[in-house]
Formats: sequence, structure tokens, C-alpha cells
Amino acid sequence: MRKSTFYGLATFCAAGSLFFGLVVWLVFFDTGGGASKSMRVEQDFVWMGNALKTYEINAGRPPTPAQGLEALLNEPMTGPKPRRWTQIVKRLPVDPWNTPYRFTLLAPKEREWRWELRSAGPDRDFGSPDDLASEYESGDNLISKAVQAQGNGDSTPSY
Repeated sequence: MRKSTFYGLATFCAAGSLFFGLVVWLVFFDTGGGASKSMRVEQDFVWMGNALKTYEINAGRPPTPAQGLEALLNEPMTGPKPRRWTQIVKRLPVDPWNTPYRFTLLAPKEREWRWELRSAGPDRDFGSPDDLASEYESGDNLISKAVQAQGNGDSTPSY
């Protein structure tokens, strides 16, 4: 093999390796913007919503605001006690800004339960305009996808 062909091939492989490394870095170690962080919040809402629905099936109702998301991890010691409890998650997630998610049990609609999951958003302050929230209803899918809240500052008891 001629030297020029070898060096051309080596340069091509080195450039390809650098490009591959850059793609891996961007996919797994995203340093960028809010779009990917809000996508992660949406993903967390989906799996936490599913975990809460599983809890509701086992317990006969969602956790109370006092029990909060902790009921997915540890058996509640306060009432109402679940009729059947199993650990659903190994750890509770925090949002991309290192703030624990907030669980709020909304008023029940006849025989169905409604609840909300909320992220405080980049400012880490609940009730501000950059909050991300999703509402769920028992037996149904997501009512409203993760959307920016309007900072209503409600004082509903929550976890």
C-alpha cells in the first residue's frame, strides 16, 4: 500500500471516530437546552403516571397528598392504608434542575380520581410561569401533556 493511501485512510478513520464521539457525547451527555430537559420531564411524567396508576390498582386509590410519591417507594404509615401494597419504584426521580417532582391529588370526579404531577422548571420555584405539569385521571391516559403552567400559584395541598 502506498503511503498516501494509508495516510488518507487513517485521516478518514480519525475524522469518523471524532464524529462518532461527538454524536455519542451529544446523545448521552447533553449539555444543551431546555428542549431536551423538558422532554425528560415529559418522560418522567409518563413513567410516574404509570407508577401511580399501578399503585391505584393495588391500593384501591391513589396516594394521599400526605403520602405523596413516597408511597411508590415505601409502604405508607398514615391512613388510609392501601388494601394491597407493593414497592413500585426503587427511587424517586428529580427533575433536570434537581428539584423533586410534586404530586397533587385533585378533587375526585364521581368515582374516578384525578391528580397532577408538576416540575418547578428551570427557576426551581413552584407556581411560577415556567412550571411543567401533567394531569391524570384514573382509568384514562394523560389528560394534558406536559405543558408550561401559567403560574396560578394554587395552594392545593401537595407533596
